[in-house]
Amino acid sequence: MANAPLRVGFIGLGTIGQGVVHLLEERQIDSIEIIGALVRDPNRLRTVDTPLVATLDQLLALKPDVVVEIAGHDGLREHGPATLRAGFNLIGVSVGVMAHDEVHQALLDAAEEGGTRMKVASGAVGALDAIAAARLGGLERVTHTVRKPPKTLLGPDAAPLSAPRTVFSGFAREAALKYPESVNVTAAVSLAGLGLDQTRVEIIADPGVTRNQHEIAAEGTFGQLRFEIRGIPTDENPRTGRLVAMSILSTLLGERMPIYVG
Repeated sequence: MANAPLRVGFIGLGTIGQGVVHLLEERQIDSIEIIGALVRDPNRLRTVDTPLVATLDQLLALKPDVVVEIAGHDGLREHGPATLRAGFNLIGVSVGVMAHDEVHQALLDAAEEGGTRMKVASGAVGALDAIAAARLGGLERVTHTVRKPPKTLLGPDAAPLSAPRTVFSGFAREAALKYPESVNVTAAVSLAGLGLDQTRVEIIADPGVTRNQHEIAAEGTFGQLRFEIRGIPTDENPRTGRLVAMSILSTLLGERMPIYVG
């Protein structure tokens, strides 16, 4: 049916997934239906009333129109290729795990075998479309600077900082491997543009900030681009910005809109 709700399956139902469900409820959106979520412990109490399953086979048996991965690096590594190979399109969030070449290749091979595709959600940042466009006509340099409160990067037990400290300076692949819970955005920027081995990254623990900050700068024959966002973290997880759930919902809405900007 043309007007049938988009049937969505989740891999994971943590802070981000529950945030998406809350947004659907608050805005009374009936064009999207969360038909099930694959979780490690179906018996654990959650803040949303979403059907839970314990295996990927059970989730795919529900016949989702699209599957959204929001389970962290292990979730995308373990279930992403199997989802694509089984014939289901995938929206991925935890794309920092693609810094591992074997995971990246497994996803590519599975999509080709299944005749499917994986879309990378913009998550906590923007400008990915502009970077991807610039890549086609002369993208020469991309840098991504991340500033986060020290406790987010160094842990709650770290010694207090009196001044900003650069905890990483290098390329995106190494950043994604060293800070897997903090740089999915960096991986997304890299995949849109010059790749993981040519995108410069600086990660700064800054006692002067209370919000996660991302600054992306790109230049090339197209001109120059600069994008900055100061995202408000979720109450449940300071590593996760509120914008991530909004980004996923926007992507899902685009699957059904006759005219979509994004």
